[in-house]
Amino acid sequence: MRINLPTPRTLVRFLLCFVAGLHVLSLGGNYLYHGLGHHNVIPAFAWWTTFFNVDKEKNLPTWFSGALLLLAAYVLWEIANNVSARGEKYAKHWRILSVVFAALSMDEITQMHEMSRKMGLVNLGKASYLSWIVVAAPFVLVFCVSYLKFLFHLPVRTRLLVSGGGVLFVLGAVGMEIVGAFVGRDVSGNVAPGAGYMEYLLAASVEELCEMLGVITFFYAMSSYLYERQQQDLLGAAPGAPVQLAAARSRRKPMPANVGRHSDTAAR
Repeated sequence: MRINLPTPRTLVRFLLCFVAGLHVLSLGGNYLYHGLGHHNVIPAFAWWTTFFNVDKEKNLPTWFSGALLLLAAYVLWEIANNVSARGEKYAKHWRILSVVFAALSMDEITQMHEMSRKMGLVNLGKASYLSWIVVAAPFVLVFCVSYLKFLFHLPVRTRLLVSGGGVLFVLGAVGMEIVGAFVGRDVSGNVAPGAGYMEYLLAASVEELCEMLGVITFFYAMSSYLYERQQQDLLGAAPGAPVQLAAARSRRKPMPANVGRHSDTAAR
């Protein structure tokens, strides 16, 4: 099944606006509830603050993040199909990457990575919530090293966007967690209502924002790459040719054969 997506820029603008809206509703609602103590602004206000809270599970931000990762997996699979149809290299790499993002989407929704902490795979004392990082780090490192050659075969702009998205995501998913461990941040979420919870939520919001922006940057890189390849196929351009140049060539219409004859007759 093929999904007709909007142009990459249009879709990314929508995604960025959605992320901004989520964080405004999350911070704004919780500030009213925890910071100012207004618990009855609207009916079921406590439920709504949880529904939009970027640090909670099984709510709108979690579903959005899961859907975003799944959308990236779809785009990666479409690139694999395009690469395979052209008979180019790395089709298998694209498919594996698509499966990885589908697995990340499932993990985001089900929070499977939290099992390492609950099962006590690694005992780190108060920082035991970081045990999933210790377990996943070797696999992620091996995967990244194995994809270095693949990364450098991409166009420079795509490569930079992919790298930037990866840095943002890791900064949020790992960096903020490690910083929290060093500064003694309570990451349990079981913080008493009030100013203490707002401090916790601000730190968690930075973490979630970095993760979301990282995935959106990666998605923009991949959707733009797919869009350019599809335009090249549509316009009959050679792989790697600029889409704008191919479009300009396609607009050139051949001169009718009788134009030259009329000109010769007029000259006589």
